Amino acid sequence: MKKFSRVLLKILSVLYKITPFFLGVLCYYPFYVSEESAYPLFDAAWAAVRLYCAESEEGMASTLLLEIARFMALTTTLSILITILNKFIDIVGRVKLIFPGSTVVCGSSEYAEHLFQSLSPRQRIRGRDKLIKGASRYLLMFSDDTENLEFYSRNYDYLKDKRVYIMLDNISRQNIENPLITVFSIAENCARKYWRDYPAEKSEKIALISFDNVGQNILLYGLQVNLIDPGQHFEYHIYGDGAQFRREHTELDKMAPDEIIFHDDGSFETAEIAAFDRIIICGDADENRNIEILSRLLAAVPIKGRIYVYAPNGDIITNLFGSDGITCFGTADEIASIDVILNERSMEAARAQHEYYVQQHGGTPWEKLNAFNRYSNVSSSDYLPVVKRLIKNGVPFEKLAELEHIRWCRYHYINNWKYAPETDKSRRLHNCLIPFSELREEEKLKDVEAIKSKLPNDDQERGHNNGIE
Repeated sequence: MKKFSRVLLKILSVLYKITPFFLGVLCYYPFYVSEESAYPLFDAAWAAVRLYCAESEEGMASTLLLEIARFMALTTTLSILITILNKFIDIVGRVKLIFPGSTVVCGSSEYAEHLFQSLSPRQRIRGRDKLIKGASRYLLMFSDDTENLEFYSRNYDYLKDKRVYIMLDNISRQNIENPLITVFSIAENCARKYWRDYPAEKSEKIALISFDNVGQNILLYGLQVNLIDPGQHFEYHIYGDGAQFRREHTELDKMAPDEIIFHDDGSFETAEIAAFDRIIICGDADENRNIEILSRLLAAVPIKGRIYVYAPNGDIITNLFGSDGITCFGTADEIASIDVILNERSMEAARAQHEYYVQQHGGTPWEKLNAFNRYSNVSSSDYLPVVKRLIKNGVPFEKLAELEHIRWCRYHYINNWKYAPETDKSRRLHNCLIPFSELREEEKLKDVEAIKSKLPNDDQERGHNNGIE
């Protein structure tokens, strides 16, 4: 049926294009006969061709049929010009395929356009809903998960051996075993960039108001990167429905010495929350709701800490309330850049870190790692900026190794692993999910090596001066 429809549309398109010619001949032939032309049919045909160039014969009265022919001819010419332009753009795009890093961006979401603009003009090729073959990598950024998965499935035979990045909001990247596929979500990238741009440098009392996708990712990333001292005490207060989140993450009570306190009804006392060190308004279902919450807070009482507001259109908030004490994050320009979406530097750091570990202790090569262990290394590389800051502050490697162990434990707890005397990965049980002080010396050494693997030689030397042997 689809094939018949395509054939029928092509036939109708051809008929539309040639109809002005025959109508023109029909209109012009009597005119040239009356003008006693030597070749009236030839002259009528030539005049009909000229209709496509918006030219008409002088001295000939206009008729309804001739005006229809002129209109159809002009629209046909415009259609042909657009087709030629698209072919030219397509040819330019195919020339770009020869350059290293050529990237086809497919999809109709607003983030796809922002990402396309952030790419080098020499690399970028706009695929929209069409697969353009021959690129180094492909980014699928349609409006929802279903469209992205359908596009990948439809073009699987070609894409199965290509580097593909797929935007998925509701499918965990740790379930994707194919190492050529990288799954990313806007909420996850937003959370990673938030903590990278606004790190915690001391224990804080933090309020997360509204607990949608963005808020959940901010909490998960915060638990893994806000590790600055083994004796720290962060409080994460969640104002929003976290019941489903707790069902999906059963080991959240293992985050000591930090606390996670859920206020599932979402209500809060303004005076109490105003005393928090950090307030993050992070609802992603309705930006106007974030503005409303911000307005209520500012009107009620003086705010002790800084307020961070998830605002894809951040300029609206700063125009309304100013920027004094308020920071907007998560704008499309920030989140949909090539560095944030692909996160290649973090992935390369994770790979280098793993290869260093394999050299020291043996193990599975990066290419053969399962998704869970690949992203365990990514979690570790995301922690690198904090490690570098702590080294500059004189924190010794022994303490950094303990923090790295806490981060490793938290990554496993977030993914619902439990302690057991005997490790059984198929059941998500591990015998190293214990305090750092209870580890065997060889296991402690692995955490020290994990810290070393993150750092260039100059930082390793600084760490040596801070107490590592």
